[in-house]
Amino acid sequence: MTHNPSSSIAAKPVDRAAFLLAMRAVPGAVAIIASSDGKEMTGMAATAWNSLCADPPTILVCINLGASVHAVIHCARRFTVNLVPSNAAETVAIFSAQRGLSGRDRFVDGQWSSSAAGQPMLNSAVVSFECDLSADHVHATHSIFIGQVGETRSNLESEALLYFNGAYGRSVSLD
Repeated sequence: MTHNPSSSIAAKPVDRAAFLLAMRAVPGAVAIIASSDGKEMTGMAATAWNSLCADPPTILVCINLGASVHAVIHCARRFTVNLVPSNAAETVAIFSAQRGLSGRDRFVDGQWSSSAAGQPMLNSAVVSFECDLSADHVHATHSIFIGQVGETRSNLESEALLYFNGAYGRSVSLD
């Protein structure tokens, strides 16, 4: 791909409200992003995560600079991504700060265990990825954390929880 400098003139950014409205139309897989640094353990519900590449297996997550898990990931240099099953809406409510819980208290719902590296993994997750932080990049209000996957766990018979148009749901097969 060739970069043409004359085409690098920035377009006028879309209005924030219009952007947020448009993003509601994009379905997202709901995950709990969690981390422990040995002293603190916390997490948050998020849809801003994705695979980055398979060689090496790598995940990226986007975390607000003010989120409690941000500092813990930065300190621990490790995190987990736990794809929430469709029957775990209460877990998501807790990790979305809707129940007033923070830090270690958020792990009251669901059964949690530790990865080999000591990171929190949701036992009922459709899939969990334990990642070693390999890079991070700050953009505006968020950090993009890039993690190399060191451990996975799967419950592939479970359905993933999705977030779409302001509501939770699950996928339906077209077959």
